[in-house]
Order: sequence, then structure tokens, then C-alpha cells
Amino acid sequence: MNRNITATILIVLAIGIYFTVTEVVLANAGKVQAVNAQYQSAINSANKLIAARDQVTNEYNNISQSDRDRLAKMVPNSVDNIRLIIDLNGVALNHGFSLQGIKTDVPSESAANGQNQSQMTPPSPGISGLSTSISTPTLDTVNISFGVTAPYLQFVSFMQDLEANLRIMDVTHLSMTGSDTGVYTFQVSLKTYWLRQQ
Repeated sequence: MNRNITATILIVLAIGIYFTVTEVVLANAGKVQAVNAQYQSAINSANKLIAARDQVTNEYNNISQSDRDRLAKMVPNSVDNIRLIIDLNGVALNHGFSLQGIKTDVPSESAANGQNQSQMTPPSPGISGLSTSISTPTLDTVNISFGVTAPYLQFVSFMQDLEANLRIMDVTHLSMTGSDTGVYTFQVSLKTYWLRQQ
């Protein structure tokens, strides 16, 4: 009889301990395992990003210095309006005329910063309280307009040289005023690009 009572008491105690202590410990362990799985996933993602970064760095380091210089000229990482005007005028002088009434327009700093803020990487989902934001370079534009007085064929040759130039430029406006002398007045607007680093 005493054995049955002792066994019953022990069973009741075991059930009570399970529902009061063990169940709480198991629930907490499950939460810890879930958080651990999220951290492990984040570590795996970070390792993949590091491997991709190393691969890109190695590929970049394998590019010759002359090719890097050409890439930097194609899309520079700063606005140098003076250098741009000098380069354009140098091309024009090679064709026997110079640029007139040169105007440049660069987007305002605040507008560019606002645009850049919108391109930030959103917080990383899944891990509570952990967020990452990586600033990305923004492709900004510089608008430049100028006038040219030249014979038609010289102007066409000038535009072909601009087209062959390493720096990327898009013609956004072109107008021509004719004359009886064979020398025309052209108004040109160009858009060129630069990479804003944050």
C-alpha cells in the first residue's frame, strides 16, 4: 500500500515539475534555438557576401590600370565642370571653332542626398533589432549646353568625335539656325553622368 502511495506521489510530483518547470525550460530552449537558427542564417548570408566581395575585389584588381583610368573617365566619381568644359572646348578647337555661351547644371546637393537616402538597403528581416543599411553609389547627371557657329560638316565631325569620346554623353537637345554663308549656328544640350559615392 505504501509502495502504491509513494509511486503515486512520485508520479504526481513528476507531472507537477514538468508543467511548472520543465515545460517553461523547453519553451525557452525552443525560442533560443529559433534565434540561433536566425543568427546562423545571417552568418551564412554574411559569409556569402564576403565571398562575393572578395571575388569582385579580385576581378577589379585584375583590371589593368589603363582600363581603370578609362572607366574613371567614362563615369567619373566627382563633378569637375571646368575639366568637362575644357575637354569639350578642346574637341571643338580641333575642328576650327570654339564653344560659346556654355552653361552647366548640376542637381542640388540636398536633392541628390534625398535620392540617395531612398536607395539605402532596407533593414534585414528575420532577426529582431538587427538592421543593416548599406549606402550605394548614385548615378547623377550634369547638364551642359553651349552654342557653336561652324559649317555643317565641321559640326557633324565635332559631334562624331563627342560620340567616340570615352565619357558617356547623351544629346538632349539640338537646334540649328541657317544662313546664306554656309556657316550655321547650333545650340546643343548634353547630359553626362558621374557616380556619387556616399
